[in-house]
Amino acid sequence: MLFRALLFFTVFLLSFTATAGHLDVYQLMSLVPEPNIKPTYGGPDNKTYKSGGIGILVYDGANAIDALGPFQVFSSAGLKPFLISASKNKNGGYKKSITFNSGLKISADRTVADTKNLEVLVVPGGAFETITMANNTEVLNWIKAIDKNTIYTTSVCTGSWILGAAGLLQGKTATSNWYRADDLLTHFGATPESSSRYVFDGKLVTANGVTAGIDMALAIVKKVFANDLNDGQDFTQSVMLDLQYDPKPPIKGGSPETTEPVVFEMMQYMYDYYDLANSVKKISIQ
Repeated sequence: MLFRALLFFTVFLLSFTATAGHLDVYQLMSLVPEPNIKPTYGGPDNKTYKSGGIGILVYDGANAIDALGPFQVFSSAGLKPFLISASKNKNGGYKKSITFNSGLKISADRTVADTKNLEVLVVPGGAFETITMANNTEVLNWIKAIDKNTIYTTSVCTGSWILGAAGLLQGKTATSNWYRADDLLTHFGATPESSSRYVFDGKLVTANGVTAGIDMALAIVKKVFANDLNDGQDFTQSVMLDLQYDPKPPIKGGSPETTEPVVFEMMQYMYDYYDLANSVKKISIQ
């Protein structure tokens, strides 16, 4: 893999600029090929994913960045994630073609029907289509079955509503999309920590709105590549540099705390107008 070869070279260069307390080149290189989540090898139609892997649930109407942000991070780390469709065609069978809420069309690698085991599950959010998915008993039962064997079960943005409907937020500390987050997380039995970019509570990992999934995925990569010698920071920095991930938006904003109050109220009113919060509160926990 080209990225893996380049990564060895990157780690080699890191050794020459390491500060006191960092590892030498041989120790750093030893971290690269041994993640504690095994990469899922094989093509997208390979039917031998018995050891799990990193699966990202996708469905019509999901937010593209919720799904593809973590996908790119895990891919850049050499962990070979794949997309799992939870949407059906008109005949009632699962389909692989997915249209995100932005109109972007993609083809999933697998469906929930042929995925029985994962090491990491990522559930993205959206809006009303996410509510529909949160009321889908078949998908919720699949999530609960997958969760029994995962190392991490995660959500991005309003994907927390789906995990909440599956009963996985009960008694947990979690975050979610900014929109009435505390109220809606409480509905699912969670203790809200909505101002946090991402929250780990045991194997449950939740990220708040959209782009926070990138940060969450990087945090998981850091844990995946940690061992007795190193906490995974050097490897994670190499992934961040590969992505040149150092966001600096042109203006202040992007969170309730940094957005002008009038803008925040306007956005909240827009979602309230469509009765989004009440629709979420009608979701029953299964």
